Amino acid sequence: MKAAFEQRWDLLRLLTHKEFALKYKRTTLGIFWSLLNPVLQAAVFFVAFRIFMRFQIENYTFFLLAALFPWSWFSSSVIISGRSLVDNVTLIKKVVFPRHLLVAAVILAQLAHFLFSVPILAAFALGGGKGVGWNWLIGVPILVVLQLVFTFGIALVISISNTYFRDIEYLVGVLMNLVFWMTPIIYPMSAVPERFRPLLYLNPLTSLMTAWRELFFSNAILWKEIGIAAAMAVLCLAAGLAVFHKMERRLDEVL
Repeated sequence: MKAAFEQRWDLLRLLTHKEFALKYKRTTLGIFWSLLNPVLQAAVFFVAFRIFMRFQIENYTFFLLAALFPWSWFSSSVIISGRSLVDNVTLIKKVVFPRHLLVAAVILAQLAHFLFSVPILAAFALGGGKGVGWNWLIGVPILVVLQLVFTFGIALVISISNTYFRDIEYLVGVLMNLVFWMTPIIYPMSAVPERFRPLLYLNPLTSLMTAWRELFFSNAILWKEIGIAAAMAVLCLAAGLAVFHKMERRLDEVL
């Protein structure tokens, strides 16, 4: 049992390294591209919502980045994992191994990118926010685990479904844009009319992104939001594993 676990762990580590290395192969900026994208997005939203629409939020750039970096980890993981099985057909057909490790490797590689952004958020917190406190040491690991579990469950369904129906990867891109605007990332929850706020909480990412923002922006742990996010993460993982296991049986045929 121990030997099998070590073999799977070594394989996952190698697959994660491959995902990480291939993404920036032959690029000049390398890992900085993962940081540059949300920063440029934040710049666009700053001009649109702080200057033209005049959102009255102090330190709006930090407010944006506190949710954009976690969102970028989630959205990149989901979009890239959609092709994680399709793009590894040769490996799947030649080697016997747990196929869900290919999906996990994508998410872990994107997690590494996200972790590189934490020092940037810490600099904002020290420069104009409420500082970096013990809550970060408690909250960051908890939220990383919850988002990892939640994202893995979603990615399992999308990756295995895309092997059967190749339109899924295009549909996911459209849905991600819709979910982005339905999640309080570029706007505060207070900007949403109170009667519509329960609708936003139907989106499982609302609690997760709100918890991330309050941790980074306000140095506060929202245990209620974390509890909701934990429940959704467990449900998504259970559903994802069930769907993946059932559809995996015909994977060699459809690929």
